[in-house]
Parts: sequence; C-alpha cells; structure tokens
Amino acid sequence: MNERNTVAIAALVLVPWAVLLAPQPAGGQGFWQEDAPKIPMAPTWVAEKAELPPYDPPRTPDGVPDLQGHWGGAGGDGLSYLEDHEFVDVTTPAQETFISDPPDGKIPYTAWALEKRNEILAGLGRGWPGESSERLYSSPAAYCQYFMPRFSFSSLEIIQRPGTVIMLGEEGHRVIPTDERPSFDENAKFWFGISRGRWEGDTLVVEVTNLNGLGWFDSTGQFYTENTRMTERFTLVDADTIDYEITVEDPTVYTRPWTMTFPRRRPGTGPNLRRSRLPSAVAINAPPVEDPYENEVWEEACYEGNGEGRAALRELGYEWYRSVTPPQE
Repeated sequence: MNERNTVAIAALVLVPWAVLLAPQPAGGQGFWQEDAPKIPMAPTWVAEKAELPPYDPPRTPDGVPDLQGHWGGAGGDGLSYLEDHEFVDVTTPAQETFISDPPDGKIPYTAWALEKRNEILAGLGRGWPGESSERLYSSPAAYCQYFMPRFSFSSLEIIQRPGTVIMLGEEGHRVIPTDERPSFDENAKFWFGISRGRWEGDTLVVEVTNLNGLGWFDSTGQFYTENTRMTERFTLVDADTIDYEITVEDPTVYTRPWTMTFPRRRPGTGPNLRRSRLPSAVAINAPPVEDPYENEVWEEACYEGNGEGRAALRELGYEWYRSVTPPQE
C-alpha cells in the first residue's frame, strides 16, 4: 500500500477526533443516539450527595481512610465537552456540566482567555457551532498523550502505603506523597505536574503544581497554563462511592477559582447506563459485574508507534498545541 493511500485511510479513521476518544455508549452500541436522555453530571451529583447520611470510612493500619480498590471514572461522553451541552454528534451526547462552581456551570475565563479559547474552538474542524473553515489544533489527547486532570477523570486503581497514595490508570500512574518529603524545583514542568497529598479529616487532598500547560480539560480547547494550580479532594461518602472534586486556580486565566465534581463508583455497584434509560449521577461508569477483577485497569495501547496517525494530522492541517502565554500586565 503506498504512502498516500495509507494516509488517506488513516485520515478516515482519525476524523472526527472524538471518535478516537469517546467511550462506548449504553448497551454496547457504537455511538450515542440523538434521542438519548441528557447524561447527569455535577448538578445531579451535588443534589444527590446532599441527601447522603454521614459515613465513617474504614481505615488503613496507619489510621487514614482506606480508599483502596478499583474505581470508575466520570463516564459520560469522555470529556468531549466540559460544560452543559445538548446533543452535538454521535460521539458527544447531551450532558450536564462537570462544573459545580460557579453555579452557571461555565469556566470563568478572563476576557483574553475566553477569546483565545473561542479561537481554538473555531479551528477544531469537528462541526461545532461557531467553527471556521481553518483548522488549528487537535486535542492533545488525540496523540495518546495523557495529562492532568484528564487522568483523574478515567477509571483507576488506588493503592495506599504509609506516606504514599498510588493511582494506577489505563494511561499512566501517579505516586502521591502524603508525608513531608521534599518536592521538585518550581521550574520543573510536567504533563502530570507535581502532586503532593495530605489528609484533612477523612478527605485526601492533593495539590497539583508544576504543570507544563500543554493539556486541555476537554476536547474543545478548554485550556490551562503552567501557572495553573489544581486541588483534588477524594472523600468516601459510602462504601462504594468516592466524591471527587477538583478546584482550578489561575488568576492569569480565570476570574476566580472554579470546581468540577463527579462520583467514582466501585465496579458492580449501583444502577448504570446499561440498565437504566435515565441513570442517576452515581451510576455513571459503574459496570454491572459481580467480580471486580473483571474491571481491572489495563494499559490502554491506543496507537503508539503509528506514524500514519501523526502524518494524517499534519496533512489535515492541524498543529501541535503549544500552550498559551498569558499577556503581560
């Protein structure tokens, strides 16, 4: 097969980008149906957890809450679009916002940052409202590159040891110290940043700094910079559910801190998308299996080493996202 045919076939496979990244919808179908009900996220979960009774979590030998085990991720449309939206295409169903604060469920960009985000959105080439004919960037995740906070929205396994919490995901892992060991130099920048944890009561709080600013929150260009700080909170609210919150701060990009939230469920617990036409928020990404090892976290092979994929991106006119530098005051 000649190179031109190879690239053409790769292009057909790669576009739109969300087809690569989107999870399988309910019932094993290939794509989402336009008449599917809106998927519940932050607003529904905030209302549900307000009704939960107090919970005293089990503890590890060193006395901290035991979060160990396999946990589902955010589910839904797989971070295709962070904010509330109606049906867009077969990979992006109607879904509530991930954002619980501000109350309007939108990222509170500064004026320059909103202009930049809209510029990125206009060049996606996915058929979104307001797009231009010019192609600009594809999602960094389309290259199989994972980063914070996208990693934390996927299913994972948590392992605890004294002074350390380990999180294993399909796309990588995190080793989070919860003791006083020294951190890295502030000039060291990474895709996952630097994570440092601590316990506040029964909540694991993880501060994430030293980000390289090259990732997006979703597939539509919602961006952050190397100045951004993220604070995660993991709290067991019952035996099978972790309340996950992440607060994002960066005064160079946002007018105020803002927070996303969703529940993480143990495999095999609760109703779910496969059994219910309109599930509750706690049901998202909780596969109905009795054996939790059927939901072990396996490496996501994606398409590493596939040079045709990168060639197709270039031929279609997309560039590698190079981060954003906030304007100097």
